[in-house]
Amino acid sequence: MGSEARAFRQLFPQWHIPVVLTSIFQAGETLRKKTANDREDWITRRLYARIIQIYPFRDGPLGIHLKQEIVYSDPDADTPAGEIDLLVSCGLGYKVCFALEAKRLRVRSSSGRFVSGNDEYVKNGIMRFVTGQYAPFMEASAMLGYVYDGETDKARSGIDRYIKSKATELKLKSPKRLMRSSILPDMLVDETRHDLKKRSFTIYHIFFAV
Repeated sequence: MGSEARAFRQLFPQWHIPVVLTSIFQAGETLRKKTANDREDWITRRLYARIIQIYPFRDGPLGIHLKQEIVYSDPDADTPAGEIDLLVSCGLGYKVCFALEAKRLRVRSSSGRFVSGNDEYVKNGIMRFVTGQYAPFMEASAMLGYVYDGETDKARSGIDRYIKSKATELKLKSPKRLMRSSILPDMLVDETRHDLKKRSFTIYHIFFAV
């Protein structure tokens, strides 16, 4: 990936990011689970169905894609490198994108066991951006936390504690924790900043009560 990354300069335009996050908030206002243990894919599909009705996704210039396969750099690979929940494009090519990964938080399993979801959110969410599996050429992305019991403050605190305990693995930059983002001052958006190889990477975090 090294030589390809060095040759690739085009980034997802910064001015689109507040628009994307605002649209996510707007679409998420009426987002609700139907059962106590809905799959996250089902909720993401409902979120997607709402987003595509919102300008600038409905009329352009932005596009959003559901469950987008990630293609290996090897063109002969028979399987995808992974699958991102939502991918925002802006007409600048396949690799110029804003990726969003969603996870369930504070959910009851089918057996009634409480699952915080913190481990899944970090290890199979944030870490995939840190390793470059997701958005390997970009400098920003987002995580969405679907909070099943509605306790978004507790969900945020739990993720914050987990992130701080994994600061080295996550290559966190100071202050090495979740912090309120200034990208949308009137909305509850958090961010983490990561010192990746030859690039700084910001992940925005939004927690929805579903």
